[in-house]
Amino acid sequence: MRAFLLTALAATVLSLGSCNKEIPEVSPEKQIDLQSFNTFFFQKLWLNSYEARPGETPVYRPENYTWTTQPQRYNMPFEGGDGFRLDADGTGVYIAPGIGPGPTTHPITWQRVEPGKSVFRLHVTDNSRPDMQVEIVSVDADRLTARYLP
Repeated sequence: MRAFLLTALAATVLSLGSCNKEIPEVSPEKQIDLQSFNTFFFQKLWLNSYEARPGETPVYRPENYTWTTQPQRYNMPFEGGDGFRLDADGTGVYIAPGIGPGPTTHPITWQRVEPGKSVFRLHVTDNSRPDMQVEIVSVDADRLTARYLP
């Protein structure tokens, strides 16, 4: 009887462990559900959290992200960070480190460099900055990794 109870307990623990309710990470480099990518990525203001160590792909968090524990920050500029929001209609906002009191906000238009790929060309419409490209490496509901390409 005791062996049966231990076996039943172990089976219950294993089955509960496999019921992971977390939202899976979506990576554009893999075959992904485009609807999930669109749901997580677009219409959100993503701000650089500076939690990535030097040499790692930068990590961005949604604008109102609440930390349970503040991470160590790496290379955070005094003038404020960078970020962006791409709206589904091809417009958006680029946040640039500012000079003095903080970051500056610039309107942008964007387009995919290649259909179905995760590289976007950003054009700052006030012409205050040169065009740039950003590659989305991975995205989930509250974490995005992305890098600006040369």
